[in-house]
Amino acid sequence: MAATRFGLTWWGQRWIAALEALGALYANRLPRGRTYARRGAVTDLALTAGSVSARVQGSRARPYRVTLQLPAFDDATWEAVLAELAGELRHAAVLLDGQMPPHVDDVFATCGVSLFPRPGELTTTCSCPDWANPCKHVAAVHYVLGQTFDADPFLLPSLRGRDRGRLLAGLRAARSGTEAVDEPAEQPGPVPLAALSATTLWDSPGNLAGIAVHPEPPADTTATLRRLGTPPGCGPADVAALEQLVADAARVAWRLAAGDGDTDDPLLAELRARGSASTRELAEELALPPAAVRTGLAGYAQAGIVRRTGHAGASRYQA
Repeated sequence: MAATRFGLTWWGQRWIAALEALGALYANRLPRGRTYARRGAVTDLALTAGSVSARVQGSRARPYRVTLQLPAFDDATWEAVLAELAGELRHAAVLLDGQMPPHVDDVFATCGVSLFPRPGELTTTCSCPDWANPCKHVAAVHYVLGQTFDADPFLLPSLRGRDRGRLLAGLRAARSGTEAVDEPAEQPGPVPLAALSATTLWDSPGNLAGIAVHPEPPADTTATLRRLGTPPGCGPADVAALEQLVADAARVAWRLAAGDGDTDDPLLAELRARGSASTRELAEELALPPAAVRTGLAGYAQAGIVRRTGHAGASRYQA
């Protein structure tokens, strides 16, 4: 299996280079940090303006806490940068297309700043006892960040204080001379029911809007019955009636879960029209065999759609 690579883009490589410059005195920590990053020891990675935090599972049971801090630019600096970027048509077009221009940091340099850590800017801490800075845990987080930046270059300006929406809105405003209007944040798509798990919920605490259930009709409503086996003492006719009961209950449950809200079954429609009725009354009204009506009512009762009242021999049903 090929080893995981870090810094696949020019901006990812620049980030990794900043780590290697920072760790020149403790170069032996860097390979160990790469090993930690490759084996998935970095968890709970969070990035905000000016700060990155994560946990790294080391040799002890409790993960170590790692923080990286890089000064965010103030509003005046960002306004100057955006004005310069708006004047560079090639850079502006690439940014608006969702990419990072190869020489974009030259534009930042004209404003006296850089997207990437300059000497003395990046500060790191780790709860481990290693006195080296960076330690292997900090290095691991740094490598994972490089991989993350490879996938989304707009996290770099986010770390410096401008997320993707504000950056692109400000760039468009600078080009048109209008007031910036933030782009709406992208909403997560629905999570398929088959992919729903505890991890899915944990990754988005407090925001379950992206979780949607889209039921599908059951392919075989008698599969569960076959797995359970034929109950002792049941003859072929009993099994057939039970299979029909399961099929009816599954069909009604699916239609309700799918959002249809109701069923157009004439049996249920007639029952609702009458308020309550016996099996015999419904069979006569619908010109159906009493056995079919009895099976249908049992299915609806199983699904909670109708309620049985009365006593044995004089049962009535209500919708």
